[in-house]
Amino acid sequence: MDAITLLKNDHKTVERLFKQFEKAEKAGDDETKASVVGSIIEELSVHAAIEEQEFYPAVREAVPTVEDEVLEGWRSTTSSSGPSPSSTAWTRATSASTPR
Repeated sequence: MDAITLLKNDHKTVERLFKQFEKAEKAGDDETKASVVGSIIEELSVHAAIEEQEFYPAVREAVPTVEDEVLEGWRSTTSSSGPSPSSTAWTRATSASTPR
């Protein structure tokens, strides 16, 4: 399977996980929310690794004139540290795994 297909599949997987999280949130199921958050973090970490190790190098090779700023912008959307903390869904997801 090529990197593009893997990335597209990752998007679908993470989208499904966020739907599971929202369902668990509505049900007040903190245990499931925490479990789903762990899965989201794992999937996004793998996703970022695929981008860094496969996708971005391939783009640089295929389009040598691409500017580093463009690639940096792409990287920032799924950096190895995870999604943007300002993302509402991400904030809800990570707060579910925080002990109260």
